[in-house]
Amino acid sequence: MKQDNESAAIQIALETAEKCGADAVRITYNKTKHSSYTVRNDKLDRLQQATGSSLFLQLYTEGRYGTFSTNRMEGEELKNFIVKSIETTRLLTEDPYRSLPEKSLCYMGGGADLKQRDPGFSDIPLEKKIEIAKMCNAEILGKDKRLLNVNSEYGDYEDHTLILDSQGFSGETDQTNFTVSTECSVKGKGDARPEGWWYESSLFFDDLKYDGCGERALERAVRKLGARKIKSGKYNMVVENTVSSRLVSPIINALNGANIQQNNSFLNGKLGERVFSPLLEIYDDAHQPGAFGSRYFDSEGLATHPCPIIDRGVISTYFINTYYSKKTGLPVTIESPSLPLCTLSGEREGQNEKNLEHLLKGAGNGIFVTGFNGGNTNSSTGDFSFGIEGFYFENGIILYPVSEMNVTGNIISLWNSIFDIGNDPRKASRWLIPTLSFDSVDFNGF
Repeated sequence: MKQDNESAAIQIALETAEKCGADAVRITYNKTKHSSYTVRNDKLDRLQQATGSSLFLQLYTEGRYGTFSTNRMEGEELKNFIVKSIETTRLLTEDPYRSLPEKSLCYMGGGADLKQRDPGFSDIPLEKKIEIAKMCNAEILGKDKRLLNVNSEYGDYEDHTLILDSQGFSGETDQTNFTVSTECSVKGKGDARPEGWWYESSLFFDDLKYDGCGERALERAVRKLGARKIKSGKYNMVVENTVSSRLVSPIINALNGANIQQNNSFLNGKLGERVFSPLLEIYDDAHQPGAFGSRYFDSEGLATHPCPIIDRGVISTYFINTYYSKKTGLPVTIESPSLPLCTLSGEREGQNEKNLEHLLKGAGNGIFVTGFNGGNTNSSTGDFSFGIEGFYFENGIILYPVSEMNVTGNIISLWNSIFDIGNDPRKASRWLIPTLSFDSVDFNGF
């Protein structure tokens, strides 16, 4: 643990809570630094810088559980806050399912560096950050007479978290993130104003690929010009890797312990069963160095492990924290996945290149989805309806953009119609979900 004022405040909070009668305590300290710089049509439009810190207190007292937070961490003031928090907790209703996790399930330390923090974070000049945003803006400003508006933004943050509990767990994480994005709109026919965007993100500044960000945004806006309405029907569907996680998130949500316990999951009671196509694998690659989301422990201190989530269509795990383990009788795993990686069965390593071009060609004719506009999934049944934007393609070649269409169906049925899975996940995202191809999906047009 770092010997500084922050760790000292956490230690004071822990000791005070124990002295005042708390049966168990978890303290989470978080400190962040954030900045963003927005350039609108070549002018610096907005500048934001913020630093914040907070102490989150979880108390287990006489069968009761309370959570409290503060950003005031001076000695006596912090002690008084702890005392009042314990007094308040004693007034709450008993909850016998609340406790710290079993100590043997917690991370014990010793893991190699997961390379989550850029040590040069504080050395990047302000001028360089603004310059990057302006460069993205300048890539397209004045380059197309149809261009109406351009916004480019550079942002970064540094996050430090320290967790300590009364049974001896101590865990510390440090992470940095750098992001650049561009959004633009172009004049179309009549009142049409198609928009395009692109972003890049990385944990290390030197890995941030900001060149071409503006150009990609303009390209995505222009290619939406002349969108057509097409008839309802069943079409093959290819989903771009920028938005493909939208079709994976209902699965992850359905595996969550809260939804399982509340019988609000279409995957309740399916553990160990083959529910999806045997082509599907979703793997939690929790300890991949230099990747978003890599971690050795969750917010409870539970140790993470690389493991299958969906193995050849079979449900391999639920995400069960200590609380929902006691309520459901299911074994403790972790609260949520760290780094979900979606692949075709047997091809997590050593794939041949399978990019968008490959998947379009394999699908033949259909609709290439590049965005989801609203809609929802019924968490109990798995039924879904999403507004989409994208393109109609034939023989693997994109022909024209489509508009005003919805895609409907059921998540289980959809993933049983998976035709192919690319190996092109965007490294700028925490969820490594590549381009996806599905056979014969219901689209509603006119």
